[in-house]
Amino acid sequence: MFQKHCPGCFENKQGLAACPYCSYDESEPRSPLLLPHGTQLANTYRIGRVLGRPGGFGVTYLAWDSHLQQRVAVKEYLPRDKVARDPVSLQMNVHVPDQVAHFNFGLDQFLSEARMIAKFDHPNIVRVRNFFRAYGTAYLVMDYYEGRSLGDYLASLEHPVEPTAAVQMMLSVLDGLQFVHDRGVLHRDVKPHNIYMTSTGRVILLDFGAARQAAGISVDSISVVLSEGYAPLEQYQKNSPQGPWTDIYGVAATLYRMLKGGPPAVALDRLGADPLDADFELPERLAVVLRKALALRPHERYTSALEFKQALMSALDITDQKHAHVTQTLQGSVEPETKTVAWGNPSDPSQLNKRDASPTIVTSTVVPTPWGPAWLIAAAIVLGAVIISLPLWLNR
Repeated sequence: MFQKHCPGCFENKQGLAACPYCSYDESEPRSPLLLPHGTQLANTYRIGRVLGRPGGFGVTYLAWDSHLQQRVAVKEYLPRDKVARDPVSLQMNVHVPDQVAHFNFGLDQFLSEARMIAKFDHPNIVRVRNFFRAYGTAYLVMDYYEGRSLGDYLASLEHPVEPTAAVQMMLSVLDGLQFVHDRGVLHRDVKPHNIYMTSTGRVILLDFGAARQAAGISVDSISVVLSEGYAPLEQYQKNSPQGPWTDIYGVAATLYRMLKGGPPAVALDRLGADPLDADFELPERLAVVLRKALALRPHERYTSALEFKQALMSALDITDQKHAHVTQTLQGSVEPETKTVAWGNPSDPSQLNKRDASPTIVTSTVVPTPWGPAWLIAAAIVLGAVIISLPLWLNR
């Protein structure tokens, strides 16, 4: 028996397997780890198709909000290598008893992320409507936007993006980052797949996924996943401070990907003979700005998203910021290659957010703290989704 309303678009398909409106086929096999089509959450949200699986620690579904009568996106905390779902109760169960504490810590971080992002109201930051616990895990309800990720869009192209169009899109991302940085929050995983382009031309920064980092913690080490090419050097180093400069690196690497057709060399591979030194066939003024934003040493980068934005606008003589409208249909793409980096033993899981300061990206932890003047001196760069304090830049 199939759903009356299509799990792929929520149009009335009269109980057919394949939807005549969007072609979604409900009869296709579905992983037992996922919530079944039609599952009700909080007596409000009816679960549909999978929209994405960010970082291995969660899954995002399309859902129908029965109160608002509209589609929403629902993100579930789901560290797939640690849990199984009971097929009857749908309860999430942790495989190994000694992983329960780590699962719960990740769950708390997931909810911390939700609480923090729910306070934000900015056109270039994903909007969180609700969050709650259910089935032994947690859920985050976000606005759903018609469109595609920048990563998918770039994968559909056979040529680089024109410089002015690429820069204009990144200006919107920098606006969103300046907003969260002003509130003591870092993203720490800025990359094409975490930037969404709506069908109306709006650019939205997604996936402040704090729980992914926490979920990677094992008994003997802290494991963090990096998006290679987009993660700055400080995220490979245990005690390097991170700040707005970290997200700036991520934006610059994303812009580089748009302009050159591929991400810059992995930060560790840039030590010594830097391949970027001979790799800037771009307008001279833009190349100068991009080199500075991609500097290996944090203190050599721009100190704020606003400063980077102003430099980009000046380099291309842009006086009017416009939203980039991208209408091409894309065929899907692959997440950037990820790599796990392990560190030493954590003595107190509650302190993990402070100790992984220079780790790697693909993760995002939310640990709010006020910025202070010390961040202007501390050398650091790039982005990732984590809330960090700037005053003393906690020796994470």
